[in-house]
Amino acid sequence: MKRFESISTKILTLIIVAILIGAIWFAVRAFQPRNIDASNRVQQSEPVTTRQSGASVQADGIVQAKQTAQLVWRTSGRVKLMNVSPGDVVSAGQTLAILEQSSLPQEVILARADLIAAQRELDDLLNSQTGRAEVLKAVEEAQQALEDAQDNAPAEAQAQEGTAQAQKEVEKAELNLAIVTKKPSQQAIDQAYANLLLAENVLNRTREQHEKIQRNLDKPKSNYLFFESKALYRGLLKSLDLKLANDQLAYERALERYNQLLEPVDPLDRMIAEGNLQLAQAKLDQARREWERVKDGPSQAELAVLEAQLADAQREWERWKEGADPAEIAAAQARLAAAQAVLEADRITAPFDGVVTAVWPKPGDLVESGELAFRIDNVSPLLVSLQVSEIDINRVKKDQALILRLDSAPGSEYHGRVTEVPAVAQKVEGVVSFIVKAEILDADARVRPGMTASADIAAGVPGN
Repeated sequence: MKRFESISTKILTLIIVAILIGAIWFAVRAFQPRNIDASNRVQQSEPVTTRQSGASVQADGIVQAKQTAQLVWRTSGRVKLMNVSPGDVVSAGQTLAILEQSSLPQEVILARADLIAAQRELDDLLNSQTGRAEVLKAVEEAQQALEDAQDNAPAEAQAQEGTAQAQKEVEKAELNLAIVTKKPSQQAIDQAYANLLLAENVLNRTREQHEKIQRNLDKPKSNYLFFESKALYRGLLKSLDLKLANDQLAYERALERYNQLLEPVDPLDRMIAEGNLQLAQAKLDQARREWERVKDGPSQAELAVLEAQLADAQREWERWKEGADPAEIAAAQARLAAAQAVLEADRITAPFDGVVTAVWPKPGDLVESGELAFRIDNVSPLLVSLQVSEIDINRVKKDQALILRLDSAPGSEYHGRVTEVPAVAQKVEGVVSFIVKAEILDADARVRPGMTASADIAAGVPGN
């Protein structure tokens, strides 16, 4: 029985194997003609495509914005106001963020004063006679200096007066130093102590009288004598209040005077007095040197310098008498622009029309100069940067059409046009390639900067 079952199993296995072999044979026979026909069709169609549009150039690349800018802070401070968020559309010159004025560095805060001064200077040059008047004044002063030098009498008198005044200042400083450093005599100390004791005794007696009147005022009326009354004691107490205040003040002054006499010389007072004396002595020395210089009149060299200064002032007047110097105007305009630039460092503005694609700071953040703030991209239109091999670059021309496929949008195709073909190659990691720029003509919301793309550039076919 077991033998019969074994034989049946073997026969069944052989039948199954035979059926599988037959199925494989029929499948091969059925597939072989179609494969051959498809191969023949491909071989027949390739020459037709080449004849119509030429062989295409394939390249990979990255989608890019037309313009991209990463904006940084130009100074430090605390963020006060944020006007935009990621995805917002902005216009060129639009303010994106502002720093708190109180948190700005000193040079930015002071730039407002510099701006006002530069504007006033430019206005004076363009619209007023201030510049001409100052140049004319310089001529008159140089002329007067030369005339004064030639007539030495006024200079001698002025030098003598300066020396005498400096001598008085020295004497005054010496007296002040003597007063500061002088030690009081024992007689003065004893007298101050006696005055203190006298003031203390007077104060104590007044206090005793005040307390006595107060007790009489507080006792019952039944204990008053015929001449006593509340009104009487109130009047006496009021007068004693005033006397007590005066006696207290006199005592405090006497105590202060006595303590002052006992205190040693203040080192700071001594240092100030000595410094004033040294300064006064230096001024006296300078006045004496000035007197020695002018008493015999100016030298020929000094007269020559004054004559040269007058000639320079007269030449400057010749330049200014017909109006402001163009070089001075240009310099004033440059200073005004510099002050304006520093003043505007407290804010960030959009350099071009675009979309905010990144925002780093938040209101209240402390930022530093050079720190990233925003990224702005101009995505109208979007571009694609393609790496074309050196073998294919000569078949790529400006305005050629291309088809783009994105990994992020499978099944979709986009059309474009070559806008830039470089004349020089780049070598990246040993591979030589040319970075060709192209414009995407029908980009939709799925196409974004940074996405990878593959392109078929139709050689010889211009874009729309």
